[in-house]
Amino acid sequence: MSAAPPTAAPALNPQRRSELLHRLRRAEGQVRGLQKLLEEGADCTKIAQQLLATRHALDSTYVRLNLSVAEQELAAHQTEGLPPEAIGEVIDRLQDRLGRAR
Repeated sequence: MSAAPPTAAPALNPQRRSELLHRLRRAEGQVRGLQKLLEEGADCTKIAQQLLATRHALDSTYVRLNLSVAEQELAAHQTEGLPPEAIGEVIDRLQDRLGRAR
């Protein structure tokens, strides 16, 4: 007996994809800044501050990606009859709460 092939996950909506790409590009710039600080022999405090900013950017991107996954899962397995925009509003409120909790 063969297992059914896994279904492909839907792509991110364009707005979410754009937001994630923007955040990753920002983190990429921060990593370049870290490399420059190290090359120039900057003090550890400056390096630590830049590293913390980079980490926060990546953590924030990770949270937003997971919220997008949750939004897709809710939409795909919708059983309560909520309109798609209501699901988006719930996810946006959750995102706001996660952002404040950091």
